[in-house]
Amino acid sequence: MSRWKLSAVALLAATLALTPGPAMAQRAAVTDPAGDAAGRGLDFIRVSVANRDHRIVVRARFVQARRGDLIVSIDPRGASGVRLISEYRPNGTTTNYVAPGAFTARTAGPPTVACPRFTVVWRPARDLARMTMPSKCLHGGDYGAVRFAFLSERSGGDTDYGPATQDGELGSSRFIPRG
Repeated sequence: MSRWKLSAVALLAATLALTPGPAMAQRAAVTDPAGDAAGRGLDFIRVSVANRDHRIVVRARFVQARRGDLIVSIDPRGASGVRLISEYRPNGTTTNYVAPGAFTARTAGPPTVACPRFTVVWRPARDLARMTMPSKCLHGGDYGAVRFAFLSERSGGDTDYGPATQDGELGSSRFIPRG
């Protein structure tokens, strides 16, 4: 093979090696022991959050999908966050909305954040809920890494939460880079 062809092949290989691939969603998951819920609300088994370029996706798995409020706090590094809320009623109307302020720093203001494409899909046969929030709903999409925490309520009382700190208080996940 001539020097010119070797140089061309080497240049092509270097270009392909240095070209970034498609962005991969960064993800973190927290497991929670089954049976630790107080009362008859939602009992978490696992919650995962994917911090994608154009949306944040939460997947929550339960011992049993039953009546209760699913609340996931999304907290960006260095800024105030939001709470993704789904008031699940298997035999009635489920209400979904985004509220200002993460668990770590609640903020005063309107009771909800305008987020028209926020969706929640409950799959009771699989004991699973999936929340999808467009990135524009959090600081207009201008954020990087986020961390999360989750909580379930029923009739005004907490039933389950995570991740827990060593002293049993509500903690948060590690920061998840945006991807």
